[in-house]
Amino acid sequence: MHLTIDQLPRNLRGTIWACLIAPRPIALISTQDSSGIPNIAPYNSFSGLANNPPMLGISFSRREDEEKTTLTNIKETGVFVINLVPRFLADIMNKSAENSGKVDDFDRLGLTRAEASTITCPRIVESPASMECRLINSMLLSPSRCDFVVAQIVGVTIRDEFYTAEHGFDPQAADLLASIGPEDYISLNGEALHLPKTW
Repeated sequence: MHLTIDQLPRNLRGTIWACLIAPRPIALISTQDSSGIPNIAPYNSFSGLANNPPMLGISFSRREDEEKTTLTNIKETGVFVINLVPRFLADIMNKSAENSGKVDDFDRLGLTRAEASTITCPRIVESPASMECRLINSMLLSPSRCDFVVAQIVGVTIRDEFYTAEHGFDPQAADLLASIGPEDYISLNGEALHLPKTW
């Protein structure tokens, strides 16, 4: 079957890409606003862009032309942390997407915070690995309503049990979670999960 974009059924236009571009790693991105209130939100639209220096990119969709809190905080402070998500944090990851307003998301989600080593932003202790990032550029991805952020990784924290001398990090031992659809996920150890949106 071949379909041009304008031939896609309306009910598939927002979901087919989540199934075609899969699996995608999941991150809990931690930021804080200019007054220091921390925010945590899940993202599966990030990827590595370069190795030396290490850089990554994240795409942010908009809801009714409103910037997401994570993007606003990144623009305000210039820093954020990519916290990788293991299987055991799946339910917390799903809950983190709920719009909670101006509250401390570490308290709301029952996660432990620690200050990052190279930037002024909290990281999630329970994450098997966290990448500390500094904003380089952000741009609107015309003709879409998405914003694209380019950042440099300036520091990384890896829990001792997942560190390896050969490669630095063992993603399978960490049992990282990946997105394979709008509400479907798989862990690197092979468990399939269906997590209905709660927001």
